[in-house]
Amino acid sequence: MTIRFSPRDMVGLTILAEMYGAPMDVVAEMLGVSLNRAYRITAKWQAAQMISSRRMRPVPGPSWIFPTKAAAEALLGRPVRYWVPTPKMAAHVIAVFRLRLALTGMDLDRWISERALRAQVGMVAAGQARPHIHDGRYLTSGGDLWAVEVELTAKSIAAARTAVRQARHVAQQADCAGLTYYCRGDAVKNVIREAAKGLDLSTGPKLRLMDLDEFLAAKQAESASPAARPGLRVIAGGAADHDTPRGTNRDNGKAVGS
Repeated sequence: MTIRFSPRDMVGLTILAEMYGAPMDVVAEMLGVSLNRAYRITAKWQAAQMISSRRMRPVPGPSWIFPTKAAAEALLGRPVRYWVPTPKMAAHVIAVFRLRLALTGMDLDRWISERALRAQVGMVAAGQARPHIHDGRYLTSGGDLWAVEVELTAKSIAAARTAVRQARHVAQQADCAGLTYYCRGDAVKNVIREAAKGLDLSTGPKLRLMDLDEFLAAKQAESASPAARPGLRVIAGGAADHDTPRGTNRDNGKAVGS
């Protein structure tokens, strides 16, 4: 039996490979379909051996899907490590995935995934520290590159100071216009705000704080409004129709220290 993939199938599978995997409700959100429809679509992906036949629930909720190693390597064009969802990282993967959808929709050209950034760094020699790797970077509608960090729990102040300093340093090396911390709750925001004290923010990338859940809720309400009309566009050079981005760079987060 021949299985035909639409451009949307290929974009969805590529995003899934870039983001490692996702629970079925997030896959449905990405594709803009009901959960039942998402199960039918992913059944086709599984029949074509593009996603693993394993249905894992690392945390309570819908089962997760993730590309096979061979499929991920074909989609991304490079070797990858075998990956399965685990309870420890499930919440973070979901949060970053949903943030990507809110910021850039299904546009493959505007998001650089953590998996891609990790591949750019490559192997680190024994005894050397691995450079900080952002949770993602994205291009705004105006063409500015922003780095993204997602923080769900509060670190110690000492650990946060080190992480913020390194994240901003790497953002500056990558010529990012700014670095936004998307935090879950005031306690996490307060730690990041305290950790940023003492940094020279007069030059280099801007540093902003956003409440993650408030931002996602606002974007969801925006995309559900009658004025929202998501469509498809063709990206030259590949069979990839992409959704019109759900969000532009209307980043209303406060600059740290403001």
